[in-house]
Amino acid sequence: MELEELKQKWNLLDERLSKSEVYNQRMLHEMLKSNTQTIYERLRRQGVFNLMTTAFVAAVVIPLLRMKGIYRHETTFLLLEAVCTLGVLMVAFRLLILARFNVTNSPERQLQNVVRYKRCYLGESLIGTPIAVLTIFATLYIEGWRSLDGIYFVLLGTAVGLLCGWVGWQKHRSTMQEIEQNLAELRDSR
Repeated sequence: MELEELKQKWNLLDERLSKSEVYNQRMLHEMLKSNTQTIYERLRRQGVFNLMTTAFVAAVVIPLLRMKGIYRHETTFLLLEAVCTLGVLMVAFRLLILARFNVTNSPERQLQNVVRYKRCYLGESLIGTPIAVLTIFATLYIEGWRSLDGIYFVLLGTAVGLLCGWVGWQKHRSTMQEIEQNLAELRDSR
């Protein structure tokens, strides 16, 4: 009788343990999805901030510099506006890719979207940065280095842009690693 009783208790304990493992697995899965969703939302907020900042520079800062006479030539103004417009378009395209991010998709599908996003971000960096630098030098060349205020604003803008770009790249890299790690864990937890 004791052996039968021990077997029943053992089976009951085994059943509880297996239910607990399933519950823990589900909880882990939900935590990973929630963390990934938080990261996606943070990326969206960052993208909207980038879009608004670039649009603000195009709509307010550059026309203000033109009105103050810092940029005297129409070509300079148009060149800067064109580069800012290109920046707005690049960020808008990145936001379109971000709109596809959804934690209800399979981890494989989400990983495909992450790869697209990384390519887009890399493209922005590899295309946008050289264009911005060339535009800065073209602006200085066109303006003839005459305006000390203009040189000051250009150098200040370049320094701030480089700092923001470097910080953004570092944040982007760590964010992508975190997403990929979450997706790998989600895939393994299935």
